Amino acid sequence: MNAPAGGVRYGYPPLTPGVRRLLLILAAVFVLNLIASLEPGLRRAIPGWLGLNATQWGTEPPFAPFWQLVTHGFLHSDSGLSHLLFNGLGLYFFGTMLEGLIGTRRFYTQFLAAIVAGGLLHLIASWILGGGGLPVVGASGAVLALVCAAAVLNPRQTVLFLFIPVQLWVLAALIVAGDLVGVLTSLRDGGGSVAHWAHLGGAAWGAVAAKRRWLWIDPLERLQTRRAAREAETALSEEAEVDRLLGKIQREGIGALDRREKALLKRASARRRG
Repeated sequence: MNAPAGGVRYGYPPLTPGVRRLLLILAAVFVLNLIASLEPGLRRAIPGWLGLNATQWGTEPPFAPFWQLVTHGFLHSDSGLSHLLFNGLGLYFFGTMLEGLIGTRRFYTQFLAAIVAGGLLHLIASWILGGGGLPVVGASGAVLALVCAAAVLNPRQTVLFLFIPVQLWVLAALIVAGDLVGVLTSLRDGGGSVAHWAHLGGAAWGAVAAKRRWLWIDPLERLQTRRAAREAETALSEEAEVDRLLGKIQREGIGALDRREKALLKRASARRRG
């Protein structure tokens, strides 16, 4: 979707690899959960185990079910398709936009980080303000992170919202405002069925990550860079030790080396041949 000089033109973005995989995962989890929910016991147990349950934290074994911070984002309501459908559409339109800018691996990182951020804000709000009795499920917080990140990066880009063209920053503001109103009404009415705090946590993460350029952080790339640096440092150290041992052989003969030194020379020779 874009707005060229000749007027506004709308189209469907190409499906990117990361978004395709996430859509397949969300659909597969939904189908498996739907099948499992045919058994009444499992229908209660699965959201209780994989959804985000604020009431379990600190009160029931295992007291800190950290996996829920991630798993709740892949589980959707089994009462209909609407929950999964809306999140899937948001992931398709805004996920492809963001993945095209930052790459697949960074996109995965941000999607997971947004799920965790939304879950953490929900937990904190539940502990401070009360509530949180119902398990939180769904990728809505992550999808709102994508919307807000896209709005920070391209605020003037025009998209369709309910068939009305609006700029991205307006769309993000409307969605966030809707969740803020939802928070106020839930506080007034003593709870609700929508996890507005999780939505706001994801939205906040997306906006801040785009503003602070955290979107371009690639943890795996950093680990690979550090490992390569350590390997290079080890290789230099080993080369220096090999030179010392060769000098020792030249002065005193091969019999002057102990078992460890001979093993080091053997390893170094095998690597050079290899």
